[in-house]
Amino acid sequence: MKKLIDIPDDSSSEPAKIIVSPILHVGIEKAELNPEQFFGVSHLNNIDQLLRIMRDEWEH
Repeated sequence: MKKLIDIPDDSSSEPAKIIVSPILHVGIEKAELNPEQFFGVSHLNNIDQLLRIMRDEWEH
């Protein structure tokens, strides 16, 4: 399958990235987002200690 994409004349000298992604069809049902699944994912204790450990790793 071939598709053509029109690119504006003023951008012809600039590099471009084209991303192709499939479109969900109308008949396909999307899973519903459940925010409770992600609760606590980014919860960090002792942030200062974790940062100190990371900085110490850089120095060694």
